[in-house]
Amino acid sequence: MIGVVELYKNDEKFLEESNMVLDNTGELIVDMLTMMREISSVPGASAILDTSNYTVRAASLGKDAAGYNYHGHFSALQVLSDDVIRVISFEENYVSAYHTSAFAEANNIAILPEASNPKMTRLESESTAVSGLYDYGHNLNKIAEDKIFGCYAPAGNFKFYIVTGTPLDATSNVVVSALLNNTKGLNTFSSPSAIDSRGFIVNTVNSMVSGKALETAKEYRGLLLSYDSGWDDGTEIRFVLGIEPQDLIVLNAYGGIYNIGLWGIDIRKMLDKGMLPPYNLGASDDMEYRLLARKTFTTDITYYQDDGATAGILALNDTLKIVWRWVF
Repeated sequence: MIGVVELYKNDEKFLEESNMVLDNTGELIVDMLTMMREISSVPGASAILDTSNYTVRAASLGKDAAGYNYHGHFSALQVLSDDVIRVISFEENYVSAYHTSAFAEANNIAILPEASNPKMTRLESESTAVSGLYDYGHNLNKIAEDKIFGCYAPAGNFKFYIVTGTPLDATSNVVVSALLNNTKGLNTFSSPSAIDSRGFIVNTVNSMVSGKALETAKEYRGLLLSYDSGWDDGTEIRFVLGIEPQDLIVLNAYGGIYNIGLWGIDIRKMLDKGMLPPYNLGASDDMEYRLLARKTFTTDITYYQDDGATAGILALNDTLKIVWRWVF
């Protein structure tokens, strides 16, 4: 099985690289093949055999472990209790944009995501806890609870500030400000059914769809699954994430994207918890997942180049699409 990740900015491909499929993928296949067929006749248990339990069901995004102590996670931002999303830039005051590598120069900390290995069970093995809380190894979706835990844009209108130094009050040291709206676009993560508080972006479609039409369907949210069949020539399955500008801006503010992962249901953990399928396709913190594949980038894929006096981070027309292809 070959895995390839493609990145598209405004539908123009700018990167294509291979990924690592992890040992957990083999374990998931073994679980599927070793479940007793006899339970198909047991009321309430037959759904355990459904193939939807043994495929990719979620994705997650992340960065290097050190990044969870900086950017929009910076502890100095905890004292500001308003609804503004802020990011501290360690660049010169006159720099209009924010670059996720800037804190490394200021604090002598290298941005270096963990290299992939087949045994990985999360995107980053080191702690990614912010202020000692929520160590899941990837970006969380807890802005509504507390902004510093990040890392996805909330629904509706919200304010965004780039600040320098340590803010003394709610409006100090602001270099760039904007009012953003996160109500439209391809695969908005703020849709309640597309992402849980732990940052798992789920597949909200009941089954995989043949062909590529689904990849641009705006009515679907979260992780999209499609395939092209033809067992003689091999079958290609695609997992697609479309990220709209507002989500890109907020993800960049919280340190960018250096890691992406694909997850399947950990059926054995779910059964141990007493939770039987069929499972709700919507996002839920009750779901248990296992990491099936991981892709690491050496640069931030949310990076924006400044355009003269215009801050690149506020490029409101740019979209990012991640297409992850598995060929059997």
